[in-house]
Amino acid sequence: MFDEYFERKNVLDFIDELKHSERYFQKEIGHFEKYPFYVSNELALYIFYDALYLYKIILDDSSLFDEYMEQLEKLYRKLNNFDQIIEGIHQLIGKMVCTKLDIVEIESYESRKKVITYVYKHFITNGYFIHGFNTSYWDTIIENGFVPEQYENYYEDFQKINTIFEKYNISSIIDKDFLRKDVSFTDDFILGCYFSNYAPMYFSSFLENEEHFGKRNRKDGYLIDDYSLSIYGLKRFMTLNLFDMDDQRFILDLVKRQWDLLHRKDKEISLLMVKRDRISHHRFLLDDYLRDEGNLYEVVDRILNSKFLHIPVSEEISTDDIQLINLCSYYEKKEEEITPEEDFYQLMEKEVNQDFFNVYGNASIFLLLGSLLITCGVLITIYMILKGM
Repeated sequence: MFDEYFERKNVLDFIDELKHSERYFQKEIGHFEKYPFYVSNELALYIFYDALYLYKIILDDSSLFDEYMEQLEKLYRKLNNFDQIIEGIHQLIGKMVCTKLDIVEIESYESRKKVITYVYKHFITNGYFIHGFNTSYWDTIIENGFVPEQYENYYEDFQKINTIFEKYNISSIIDKDFLRKDVSFTDDFILGCYFSNYAPMYFSSFLENEEHFGKRNRKDGYLIDDYSLSIYGLKRFMTLNLFDMDDQRFILDLVKRQWDLLHRKDKEISLLMVKRDRISHHRFLLDDYLRDEGNLYEVVDRILNSKFLHIPVSEEISTDDIQLINLCSYYEKKEEEITPEEDFYQLMEKEVNQDFFNVYGNASIFLLLGSLLITCGVLITIYMILKGM
């Protein structure tokens, strides 16, 4: 879908800059701060992907693209707030639509109607809903189309994890209703990228459960494909809460099987695109925007701002009705150190002992030292009595 634009040198150069330049990591986060999965540096890149997506579905004019890129780079360098950058991109789209339609005077009703109708038609009437999924399911979707909740999974075993945790007075550790057969779509391209990174959400949320596993549980382990880092908090929690070894083995074995299932392919941002009219939903009416008497470019910004963060979809969608996109993720895959299977539980027990020492070791040392001093005192007293002192 993006190939024509992604192959351009100015795009590739700017993507590289967004991934490696500190200037883009220090901007104010804006409304994204409320999302629990937001981490940090990748937001600048995903906003740029969104800008390319909007250009493709609304303008798709190769003769205007270099100017668009030039203005995008200026926005990124000038503004220090991601919300402001997004608003600037939306208004830039409006201005370039005026250029494409040869509209110079934007104040007249007819000009406003042309621009608003054009943007509405391309973004809403003929636009897309987006489902971010794990890259390992790419081939399944290519072969079978979109079949909600029919990906290869271990749902029955994950329901058993909830039962195990309940034995230790912890309820609903896996936050998913396994009986539901719908899957979430959004019209926010940026959130689609995040959803793909964390898919399946119930699994990443389980491994990153800060409430139970503590703040020491690094939130980026799942993103950077670091298995040891991702399960550290879980292992430590089970040890300190005295889970028996059979329960620990079952949980860790299941997590490893799920992890391997999700890493059959190198992880990228994988998005499934479906035309809006293929999915039943409430639609904001064109007349609502035509009646708006505010600044034209602010009206365009209103149209392009996300309206649907969660559209539940339960029906099957054939391959003829979907488009699939793979995009480079911010995080590069790290090579996982392979631990021989026979040594896996020995390594686990070693970490368990270390955690136990960290919690109880200092107190034990002081108790031992106190006991030694008391013993020495008793021996000295006995010695002095025997000597008649």
